[in-house]
Amino acid sequence: MKKALLIASVAIAVAASTTPVKKGQDGTITINTSTLKADEGCFGPTPVIIHLDSLERVSRIEFLPNEETPSYWSVVVDRLSHIWDGVPAGEAVRMEVDAVSGATYSSEGLISNVRAGITNYLDIAHGGK
Repeated sequence: MKKALLIASVAIAVAASTTPVKKGQDGTITINTSTLKADEGCFGPTPVIIHLDSLERVSRIEFLPNEETPSYWSVVVDRLSHIWDGVPAGEAVRMEVDAVSGATYSSEGLISNVRAGITNYLDIAHGGK
């Protein structure tokens, strides 16, 4: 019983300390989608770190390691990496973004991660607004 209680306590503490949203002292925000539920690419999760400036505009998307086919993933990154640059967070989640032809699943995984990350941030910071 004590062992189970200890394990549960550790799990709760770890879950509470691993928030995907971090706010910098300068007002910038980073959102790591590694722990969020989002659509996957062709071969699994396609996590990213979304960087927002102090005015809550997307300043850049950082691509984390994944299992996508490198040649397809590089095309997705080339075509979609800057599409959200400068867009306010509230608008970024509503943007209609077309998948890259020939890399549809990878594109949709990326788009889903960006939306999930920003939605998570907006829910925390503004109650979903």
